[in-house]
Amino acid sequence: MQLIDEIQWVLRNARLSAADPALRSAAGFAQGNGVATAVHRAQVGRWERGHVVVTRQLVRRYERVLDLDEGTLLTAVDLFGRARSPVRSVAVLSRTAEPDTDRALLLLERALSEDRMTGLDWDELTDALGRIGRPLVRARDWEALLRRLLEETSLGLGIGYAQRSEALARLVGHARSGPVVAAMAAEVTARPDAQFYNDPLGMLHHTDHPEAVSVVLDQLRRPTNPSVLRACLIVMTTLVKGQRLDGDVRLEAARLGVQHLRDPDLPYRVHRGAANLVRALGIATPRLATVLTAEDRRVAASIVRDGRAISAEAFRTAVKRIRAELEDVGGHESMEEPVLAHLLETSLGSTDEGERGSALGILMVSPQAHVVGRVQARALADALGQKDVVAAHESLTILSWLGQPEDLDLFERVSLGNGTPTDVATTAGYVLGNTVEPRSPRREARDAAVALRVAEVMATGSGHDDGDLVRSLVYALGMRGRYDLVQSLADALPVEPSEPDAGLVPPALDPATRPGPDGVARGILGYWLGLPEHLRPDGGLA
Repeated sequence: MQLIDEIQWVLRNARLSAADPALRSAAGFAQGNGVATAVHRAQVGRWERGHVVVTRQLVRRYERVLDLDEGTLLTAVDLFGRARSPVRSVAVLSRTAEPDTDRALLLLERALSEDRMTGLDWDELTDALGRIGRPLVRARDWEALLRRLLEETSLGLGIGYAQRSEALARLVGHARSGPVVAAMAAEVTARPDAQFYNDPLGMLHHTDHPEAVSVVLDQLRRPTNPSVLRACLIVMTTLVKGQRLDGDVRLEAARLGVQHLRDPDLPYRVHRGAANLVRALGIATPRLATVLTAEDRRVAASIVRDGRAISAEAFRTAVKRIRAELEDVGGHESMEEPVLAHLLETSLGSTDEGERGSALGILMVSPQAHVVGRVQARALADALGQKDVVAAHESLTILSWLGQPEDLDLFERVSLGNGTPTDVATTAGYVLGNTVEPRSPRREARDAAVALRVAEVMATGSGHDDGDLVRSLVYALGMRGRYDLVQSLADALPVEPSEPDAGLVPPALDPATRPGPDGVARGILGYWLGLPEHLRPDGGLA
């Protein structure tokens, strides 16, 4: 399958799933819905299935006629292109033949100020910078661009997240960014109090700078914490697949991957990342799978051998449910599309988080997002009822992208329940934060319940897992715009002790110790309260 096939599917899928049934037929769509020039119905077929040059203007026509937010389909096109070409500094379909330097300068000045930037602003700016080639931007301003866009990506939701994520990948892939990106990744991996690891380390997917490998290998040898380790395992898997690493590097990566895979003290998501790395390296895979099976580690063995954690039966059940739901809303034609079938197979079945993230990003901006999200919420409920922690984790991974507001009561129960395994509750907290909810008394009550649970964990918790749970639940409050509740939690913390005597190392900074629960919570709450106004999420209410 070629990129043109995927782009044509984006157009065809959007039309067949149009909110207005009159626009779903080629004849109805060809009329232009009063916002585009009418064409013959045969032209729609040529656009969607013929050998034609697809332009940005054509994709924008589809967005306007179908009354979609600007960039919805263009972002899907870029995500397909990114999956094929991880290191690329320009859009798949650029706006004009030559970049508008005056417009780029205006956007650059805005990005370096305290003005808000939209996902579309970042899309336009990064495409222009990529096509200019060697823009006259000071080194410190270039780094400031990367840092701001990275933070906005970490705090983004929905189409805004997808646009910023693609824009960040472009900026990272620019010839000027390699050393800066490697240094930023090294900086965040050294900080146990960092709030986000996936997005900072995810930048390394999109650069071919040699220092990137060194950063990842150092963490595989001596991980800062399980969250950093998981992120570095994902990146190393991509590096293994995307370039020819030195033989010694591959050998050490294999040894470290097996070591982390067999460490019983590491959480499931780290084991999943390690299994994917070992599978990608392909070193003694059948033999290792046999050993893992003998150790009653069948899930790890399944990932190493087949690249899948859930059973074939669970996968077939999910697809069957999705098909039934799509038929109910008149979208049965879409299930026959090979592009959609591949996206679903990767999103629902694969454990490779790089490939899976690309597929889920595309589904997130596609018409099928609602159906797939609702089906996965049911799968999560089933998994929890059967006490299948692995299946619960796999569903939550999908729901972190595709969670729907109708299922927020479930996400709340899972993330706040005292009986929920801590690592499952932690992941569910991120799902809760990523799911946009309209303002209502129920939303107010939910936010209050999250804050109460954070206070309980801060009062009784003492381990790293508890710190991760606090981080995820405070993330939910921050993403939902509840800085008032975050401030209340910070105000309830004990007063910090006075400064230590000169020459003594504060415990929170001593690498030989871990910060206590109050120190962890103080850092987490302080991050959200310290966010400048122009970067704060609005809770999806704006």
